[in-house]
Amino acid sequence: MKTGFKECDEKLTEFNIKSERGTRNMEKALLYIRVSSKEQEKEGYSLDAQEKLGFDYAFRNNLKIERKWRISESAWREERSAFNQMIEYAKAHSEIKHIIFDITDRMARNDFDKLKIYKLIHNHNKVIHFSRTNKMLNENSSSDDEFMLDMEVAVAKKMSNDISRKTKMGMLEKAEQGLYPSNAPLGYKNNLITGLIEEDERTAPFIKEAFSLMSTGFYSLKMLADKLYDDGLRGRTNNRIGESSLHHFLGNSFYYGVFKWKGKLYQGSHTPLITKDLFGKVRNVLTGNFHPYSNRKNFHFNNMIICGVCGCKVLGEEKRKKGKNYIYYHCTFSKGRQNHNGNGYIREEKLAIMFEELIKMVTLDNEKAEWLIEGLKEYKRNNLELQENRHSALKKQHAKVKNRLSKLYDSKFDGEIGEEIFSTKEMEYQNQIAGIESQMGGIHVIGCDFFEFGYKTFELSKMLYSQYVRANYEDKAKILKFIASNYTLNDVSLCPTYKKPFSIITKGLSHTNWLPR
Repeated sequence: MKTGFKECDEKLTEFNIKSERGTRNMEKALLYIRVSSKEQEKEGYSLDAQEKLGFDYAFRNNLKIERKWRISESAWREERSAFNQMIEYAKAHSEIKHIIFDITDRMARNDFDKLKIYKLIHNHNKVIHFSRTNKMLNENSSSDDEFMLDMEVAVAKKMSNDISRKTKMGMLEKAEQGLYPSNAPLGYKNNLITGLIEEDERTAPFIKEAFSLMSTGFYSLKMLADKLYDDGLRGRTNNRIGESSLHHFLGNSFYYGVFKWKGKLYQGSHTPLITKDLFGKVRNVLTGNFHPYSNRKNFHFNNMIICGVCGCKVLGEEKRKKGKNYIYYHCTFSKGRQNHNGNGYIREEKLAIMFEELIKMVTLDNEKAEWLIEGLKEYKRNNLELQENRHSALKKQHAKVKNRLSKLYDSKFDGEIGEEIFSTKEMEYQNQIAGIESQMGGIHVIGCDFFEFGYKTFELSKMLYSQYVRANYEDKAKILKFIASNYTLNDVSLCPTYKKPFSIITKGLSHTNWLPR
């Protein structure tokens, strides 16, 4: 649970002012109030209720509260940061002799914390008060008083263990039923009425987009985080989703319908946002199993460029100049240095700038990209309608010939036609059926993958240049490998071999070869 700390707020100031009006001889005290759940607040243990009792108790016993802690945390945690802070504060301030709690289990539910309280009493001369029961414990308290405190802590510990055990059993039961027994991840929300986890209409589209884009291998986590932020995704505190958080989301099987609880996988009852296949593709990208090219010594543009003079590879080389290391790219000169005229050494920074013009050529403005996307959608609709109509017509023809063949068999069995006519017509109908089935099997329906790839590509093309300019060298290389299969270096100019559809984009929107054949 979350912990919080407030000190010397308005109520505390007002209480101390009123107290000082009555007497100047009040002893200093600390007030520690705690709840561990919303249920406890309903049971009368709210922070406000404990605070009021604490102030009233202090006033009656001539105590002045110097500092207070209002805490929401479990008393059975190994590390209670606020509690330990209060203990150290009490040790460091010998002038403060008194510490006020509500009741015993608000103070401690385990032996570790109980021993810390005993050390305060016996080693630091502190007095422990319980405002709800009007009890007090100090170094002069009897063994019976300490025994009663031990018993109360033991009872609180037993109750805490029982609650914990029942809670764990309840959560395990929920998991067995396919209900995720915790807070819903980003993209989903907890329905407090039904107890179910539902899709969050505001953030779910961003999660789908994140998986879709990362699966291309085109994005790094930083690029994707920037893209999602630009598109409007915000965290719970209205902040940018960081790379580590994004990596965690993309590795969460919950999004394809399966969740892990206590080391075991369960099939969830919630609606998946993605497919298991898409999750697997993203996992390959994240684990490094998806590498479009090799890269040694951070030469990010290696294996992308060939020399326009001799056809050899252009690779990176690190050189030291004036006390600094620089990366240069040049031909390997595997076929000799003739005809190179001493040229071909280009600094990495300059090479990255040279690529910018090639990126601009395949970057579409929003209007053109949307026009292409709409055209692709219309083509998809027309293609599906055309193929469905053709398939329906062939299906009807197939049924018609099958019916004729069936009647032919009836006529043969009834003795209405002879063997010669039967054999001739049977072969004719069988050939017709085989031909129709062949046509049905040969109908070319463009798969959804083609259209999905097209949508993604045109969406990406709207922001290629802006993404390239602000990317680091590793991400620049990914973008360059995404749009072209290789680049040819001729002295100080680059010529790309664009992949489809980028090769078509460079020829203009009037080009007729946009769609598959």
